[in-house]
Amino acid sequence: HRHPPRQAIPVIVSVLRWLYAVSTTNGGGEIDDYGAGIGGGNNVLSPLAEPKDFYSTGLDSIPMTSLYKDHAVYMHALNNEMPRSSFFLTAHPFLFHPSKKRELLHLENEVDMYRTATESSSYDAETQETTIDAYFVLEIDRENLFEQTLEKLREVDSANELRKKLRVVFRGEAGVDAGGLTKEFFQLLSEDLFDVGSSLWSGRYGETVTWFNADCTWDDGGYEMVGLLVGLALYNGVLLDVNFPHTFYRKLLGLPLGLEDMIDEDLKRSLGQLLDYEADDVENVFCVNFEVTWRNLGQEQTVELKPGGSDMPVTNENREEYVLLYVQWLLVDSIAHQWDAFQLGIVKIMETSSTLSLFRPEELELLVVGTPDLDWYALQNNVTYEGGYDDNSDVIKLFWIYTQSIERDTQINLLKFVTGCGRAPIGGLGALPFLIQRAGPDSHELPTSHTCFNILMLPDYTTYAKLEEKLGRAIVECEGFGLE
Repeated sequence: HRHPPRQAIPVIVSVLRWLYAVSTTNGGGEIDDYGAGIGGGNNVLSPLAEPKDFYSTGLDSIPMTSLYKDHAVYMHALNNEMPRSSFFLTAHPFLFHPSKKRELLHLENEVDMYRTATESSSYDAETQETTIDAYFVLEIDRENLFEQTLEKLREVDSANELRKKLRVVFRGEAGVDAGGLTKEFFQLLSEDLFDVGSSLWSGRYGETVTWFNADCTWDDGGYEMVGLLVGLALYNGVLLDVNFPHTFYRKLLGLPLGLEDMIDEDLKRSLGQLLDYEADDVENVFCVNFEVTWRNLGQEQTVELKPGGSDMPVTNENREEYVLLYVQWLLVDSIAHQWDAFQLGIVKIMETSSTLSLFRPEELELLVVGTPDLDWYALQNNVTYEGGYDDNSDVIKLFWIYTQSIERDTQINLLKFVTGCGRAPIGGLGALPFLIQRAGPDSHELPTSHTCFNILMLPDYTTYAKLEEKLGRAIVECEGFGLE
């Protein structure tokens, strides 16, 4: 039926939920309350269907306020261990496109921002006026952005203050933050916050992976501060420039980890070979015990994976236990101290954001860092024009030729120039609001932008050479904002 009767919907969703679990766990895992598999991380079979195959376009027409109410009532039922006899759409997040989940999270956070602001309001009995301070204002210098940010956050007495809407002010600049400065702030902050040269992050993976340094046991405050800033970015719907591996997002969601989640590809391959070895002489061929040895500052360190592990060889019979304990130690136990401090920082900001649990790890990664895939044709099909421009305007045709001809790094800088971020959000560039507005006739002026609204102010240049030169200069030279 095109429009099934209302009473049939729970039955249909239950069947889809079962199919989803079978597809994503290959029949080897349970199904949790959110329709996700609770199996291990080592699926060896190709999925029967991709998660995107279960997205329901029919949910797109449901008002976000209705979904918010549905989720609020559902979470109340869960938290109070009430019988779940009613049907809740948000109990089945596998049906929702990630962009819909992002909208729901945004609404939940906006409600919390308003609630936090009103709770800290003050009433003047003399004037009979109520003052509401709706923003947490972060006023800093560009030159000392990282140090001053940490200093300002340490001065905050209560996490409630941080759960107001963030407003960034760069001293000496006229820009008013309507979102653009916040986006640029987090992009600039990421350079220092996730610098693998710092002691917080492991250097064994180079600059391609940001992972916790197991040997850094002296800086709980540093990890908590990073968690706080990651939480602030999530809470305010801003992308970060960071290379967390997929494992990070599984941990953040509290999902179990397996061999497939190992970050070190060589080690993953070696452990896989140990499991796949078919002969019965594992002990003599691999010559390993239930222990892990590594070097820290030139000193060799060893930890037993189980009591007496140093004297316990790995055999055909116990090799699966060895791999499980090794993965547990490397991804959980060895960084437990650092992870707990980091997670404490996130929880201080996101403790009321129950919608976060609706995301799959891949979706959460898109929420945090966006996608590096920049489909400029998709953006061209989604763009809007103002001031007299349209698809047939000569300068517009030249602009889209320019976007396809420049190097990838320049494309990223162009996107940063207009939007404040060099990555696309969930849904790609085709889902990004983008407006090109006429900024007067042909002139020698450079293009400008309003990053808070993703607006490019483009003069009506008459030649490709002039557009290339002026826009190229604007991308390189223009850091900082005029009117936002």
